[in-house]
Amino acid sequence: MKWILPILVLFSLVSCDEGQKIEGKIEGGNGQTLYLIGMREGEDAVLDSTVIGPDDKYTLRPQKGLYKDFYRLELNPNDYVVLITDSTEHVTLNGHFGNLNESVEIEGSPSSLKFLSYGKLIAPKMSEMIDLDMQEGGEITRPRIEQLQKEIGEIALSWLDGNFSEPAAVMVVQYLDPAQYIDQYKRVKEAVQETLSESEYFQAWSQYVRQLEDEVQSVQRPPIDDVIAVGKKLPDVPLPDLNNRLKVPSDLSGQVVLVDCWASWCGPCRASNPELVATYDKYHPKGLQIFSISLDKDKDAWIGALRQDHLLKWPHHVCDFKGWNSDVCTQWGINSIPYAILLDKNGIIVAHGTDAMGKNLHKHLDKLLK
Repeated sequence: MKWILPILVLFSLVSCDEGQKIEGKIEGGNGQTLYLIGMREGEDAVLDSTVIGPDDKYTLRPQKGLYKDFYRLELNPNDYVVLITDSTEHVTLNGHFGNLNESVEIEGSPSSLKFLSYGKLIAPKMSEMIDLDMQEGGEITRPRIEQLQKEIGEIALSWLDGNFSEPAAVMVVQYLDPAQYIDQYKRVKEAVQETLSESEYFQAWSQYVRQLEDEVQSVQRPPIDDVIAVGKKLPDVPLPDLNNRLKVPSDLSGQVVLVDCWASWCGPCRASNPELVATYDKYHPKGLQIFSISLDKDKDAWIGALRQDHLLKWPHHVCDFKGWNSDVCTQWGINSIPYAILLDKNGIIVAHGTDAMGKNLHKHLDKLLK
């Protein structure tokens, strides 16, 4: 759940404390480059970097001040941890190369520790979900996975109670279905807007929540599980592509297809796009195709985001410019984005939702594209 997971990187500008630094030790990281990544003008930007020393120690000293925001301390696209910090903090972060997010220990960053506290609460359930995901027989394991997802959502609700004003709440609330918990999304947005006033990610996410407020609850749609389920065939919903030709995922029959539902105004979608591009680069030579469905209403915004996020690497992009009233919402039951659906060569759904994102997606692709 990168994204939601592990997801989001951004920046800001407060007067730079001369002694400000992020330092620590990454066991087994000798010689690796460690990056501090933030969002600038809608794109990932490297704010600082350093090569980890022979003793596995590192020090980062950002030249520009950091607003309170979400940042990514990254060794590679699959090995990173989210920091919620600013220039007033002197952060010590230790961990292990290869599983930084799971092994991380943080001092000096209360907001980061808050987010880490939620991660520790759900870690056993996430671990069980990953183990189940690696087993054969999706119909057997699916009920337990869905139960674990429900329990993770309940933990999120409990964590949010009393923590709505914490910046980490922006991350935690995304473990909840916005169609069912729109009030929690709104409450988080209102509670942290002053603290995160300079955050590009928060601004994009706030726009996303406003879109949800206006539309998600008014759209008539079937229950998503009635349409999108492991072992079922994904129904065709024709949508116009960049050349106004109607396209459907089944046009790519005979190939492994990742159907990605997103929008240019969706902050979590934009934050997860770099990982999507990295996944395409890794697996397209082995046969992966991506079929991107946008819930945009503005064509220029859609095309601009395609270019800015480098999504035009693949040619399969469609949009009917109806927003949450898109035919995929009314016919498939899509009620939150980003939302992914992985199809095998026969067009059968192998995984969907968070099970078709991040590390879970890679595990499925390793099986399908041997």
